Amino acid sequence: MDIARRAPAAILHFPLAHWRGEIPLYPSLFLTLVGARVMLASLGGIPDFTLDAGLLLWQVVGCLRALRRHMADRPDLFAALATGAAVLAALPLTILPHLDRISAGRIATLPAPPPAASGLTLVPTRAVLEGPIDFPMSTALAAALAQYPEIGELVLQSDGGRVFAARALAKLVREYDLDTRVEATCASACTLVFMAGRHRVLGPAGRLGFHGYRQSVTVDLVDPDTEEKKDIAAFLAAGIDADFTARAFATPPDDMWFPARGILVSAGVIPAAPDD
Repeated sequence: MDIARRAPAAILHFPLAHWRGEIPLYPSLFLTLVGARVMLASLGGIPDFTLDAGLLLWQVVGCLRALRRHMADRPDLFAALATGAAVLAALPLTILPHLDRISAGRIATLPAPPPAASGLTLVPTRAVLEGPIDFPMSTALAAALAQYPEIGELVLQSDGGRVFAARALAKLVREYDLDTRVEATCASACTLVFMAGRHRVLGPAGRLGFHGYRQSVTVDLVDPDTEEKKDIAAFLAAGIDADFTARAFATPPDDMWFPARGILVSAGVIPAAPDD
């Protein structure tokens, strides 16, 4: 008789009835808690975390009170285990949509350093380097990679620059296991960075330019031949064909060799099929 009196109240005043534990245990667990959480998760969850946490509290408290009423009539180990399992299942269904939103928002709002200062622009999962290669560029990339580990690819667009700065960039590419991509032009010192990529991608309009080294200052601070040998070794270590490497560095400093795609493929610079 008492159950018959409570049933209409539970239907008409469901939120309060659930909060008090007046709804039978198993409908509370599998419909109000787990079922509702699965449905919300499939729809992306409730955007407001405070509101969602309040809803979860209402769901869990109602289920625990329903369990207490259920156990008052008859001890039931299965009911206790089912309640614990339902609560544990509801937690990730509640939390994961919020974590996804936080992660997506973080990637979508990557700050872009001023191009004039470093030549570095950040977009989701990519870093884009444009302009002359110099040390501010490598410093900016190092800071970005340390802060945003989701970056997995470095896009290059440069006619060259300082060899030592290019080596610093290449070291970062290897340390962070980055892919490298060229959609326009990557020439001279830029190719040192490109060759360091885990996977090297050359877009349909992309081209790579190679030439030998020259001393850029009148004071004999470094030996171009010695520096060339270091980077020749880096090309060979990256799996580049020896004949191709020799021709690339034999090109006069005042000239530029832009090999055809077929030559780049044969030399192992890029894969046979562009990984676009």
